[in-house]
Amino acid sequence: MDPYSIALFVHIVGALLLFVLLTIEGVGLRAGFATAQVNRILGPISALAILIPGIYMVATQVGWKPWIAVSITSWVLIAAGGAYTGISLMRGRMATRTATISWLVRIGMALGVVFDMTVKPDAIVAVIAILAGVVTGAAVGLATRREVCST
Repeated sequence: MDPYSIALFVHIVGALLLFVLLTIEGVGLRAGFATAQVNRILGPISALAILIPGIYMVATQVGWKPWIAVSITSWVLIAAGGAYTGISLMRGRMATRTATISWLVRIGMALGVVFDMTVKPDAIVAVIAILAGVVTGAAVGLATRREVCST
């Protein structure tokens, strides 16, 4: 077992934690309860578990590739979108339906990042994967007719 293997493990656990947080957020949106407390604690842990080993892996073995830039940019947008959505919901400045669309878009982006990390495509395909996730998430969110609980 080498340091790269440990870094990869922590990186994957961080990504899994991101999906756990997205799942908790979705359940909260459906059930009408706030998830900001959980996200405030686990969000930074997930971020560090993704970013620090990711930087290590890039620096030691993988090297800088276009798909990595696309994935990091997407990851920052997912984090910023989640923070903005959570704060806006807590302050009553965002409708639950809008928050649900934001949530679905971020899930789509995260799945696009997983595709990029798995396939390691060139820049164009990496961007297309992220955009496909965004469009799919937004389309599902906009097509959803079922009302969600308001917070």
